[in-house]
Amino acid sequence: MKKTNNKKAFVSIMALFFLITFSALAVTFISATSMNKEMSENHQAMSIAQVSAENGLQFFRRLINGWTPPSTCYTDKNYVTYDDSVTAFSSLSSHIAAILNNSTVMTGNLVITSDQIIIPDIQLSNDINSTFNLICNLSDSTETERKIIVTSEGNADSISRKIMIAFDICKSADVLEYAIASRGRIWLTGDSTIDGDLYSAWDNIACSPFNVTSDSTVNGTINTVFTKQQVMNSSWQMETLDSNGDIIYDSDGNPVVSYSDEIQGSHQGINYGMQSSVPGMDISDYNTDEYNTGLTSLPSSSETKVEYFPHSAGTYSYPSSSSSRKLYRKVYRNQNFTNVRVPDNYNALFINCTFDETLYIDCYKSASTYYNNIRFEDCTFNGAIVTDVPQYLKWKENCLYFTGSATFNCEDGEDPTKILAPHFNVNLGNANPIAGDENTLTGAIVGGIVDVRGNANVYGTIISMCDTTNWTSGYVTNIGVTLDDGGSESTEPGDIGTINITPDPDAMLPSGVTTPIVFEPNPNSYVEL
Repeated sequence: MKKTNNKKAFVSIMALFFLITFSALAVTFISATSMNKEMSENHQAMSIAQVSAENGLQFFRRLINGWTPPSTCYTDKNYVTYDDSVTAFSSLSSHIAAILNNSTVMTGNLVITSDQIIIPDIQLSNDINSTFNLICNLSDSTETERKIIVTSEGNADSISRKIMIAFDICKSADVLEYAIASRGRIWLTGDSTIDGDLYSAWDNIACSPFNVTSDSTVNGTINTVFTKQQVMNSSWQMETLDSNGDIIYDSDGNPVVSYSDEIQGSHQGINYGMQSSVPGMDISDYNTDEYNTGLTSLPSSSETKVEYFPHSAGTYSYPSSSSSRKLYRKVYRNQNFTNVRVPDNYNALFINCTFDETLYIDCYKSASTYYNNIRFEDCTFNGAIVTDVPQYLKWKENCLYFTGSATFNCEDGEDPTKILAPHFNVNLGNANPIAGDENTLTGAIVGGIVDVRGNANVYGTIISMCDTTNWTSGYVTNIGVTLDDGGSESTEPGDIGTINITPDPDAMLPSGVTTPIVFEPNPNSYVEL
């Protein structure tokens, strides 16, 4: 009997042990389950808070995108002063107040001071229990760099996440996103490669804004202000479309190119109905007077030479037609110039000369007999070429003509615009170039009409800013060589040369060009706090 009782006691103890153990396990399991649920809920809240913070930045970007800079928020400098940044910030604040004070998404009171905007809790969706708030601070970081620092805090339940990004306050330079931007027509031919987009504001439906031959390449899009329907209803076509306006493809999946298409060369698509104006492309945007200070006037020269413009092929001494302009050029050879001004009507010829800092070309702003047609032969430029601002295009009278090999050097941190010549006819290179002749330029080229021929490498944007819509038969921006190119220098069959143009969208527009002040997000400044 004693053994039996011991056995029962042992069984009871073991049962009690397992009961306690499994109870403990059950409690642990329930606790772990509850903890996992809590962790999952926290993780979900953190994700929602993060998304809410991101929504806050996007919300602020939409507020900025809806802001139209008033006339007080324009600058002709290539940087933004502190006073300009304060004026722009004040205007943006008024714009935000006008929108949010009349909305129902904001639950608190908007706070605006001279250097701060505080947007209280905003709930964009009733389906998600989350809000965000924004703090925008005007920062005077350096003498020439202005920015606003935007902090967005997203909240979900008791969880919050903060992110921050800077918006640079800068001069609008949208035009530099294009490789070539023109108010007139653009002809692209020969062995020409454009590593960027083309834009034309040409709006005379009588002619196509573009003509691209099959031997040219556009590694970018082609952008026109005409709508697709306008082009389909016109007497010319840029690409082959069906009756619905869709591109027609061949059996290999390539777009069909008809013989009559104005664009024969390869490209990455055509964008129709683009904006009709881009800041920095109207004559009223230009004033170069600030460059015309502290300069030495070019001395007279005892050597003169008669040339014609346009000239016969292969020689500068004979006219191409009876309408060519006869020029009595003052000749300068093998000289170095620093901060020099060329007086009007010098019509100088510079041969193997070097120019440091600013070279300023004078002329009268109004229509008159005071012009400057300058030719540069094998010259080096270690600074910018800037002209006065004639109000009318006189393409034979006011001209910058670069022949032989031209070298344009650009120092780090320097204003990257190399030629600022509004309403001047800018001709870079010769047709039928001599072997070894090459024009290399780093920086933007601004002219009334800009032609590039021969062998040339341009690392910057070409801006032809003159409105030429009244001259349907000529005044075309020519890249490459054609035998009938709308009024530029005559040419004959031969070596057409090789041209490459690559824009720099991160560059600055120069002083002397008035464009609006804008707020641009700086992706490199994004941080999670």
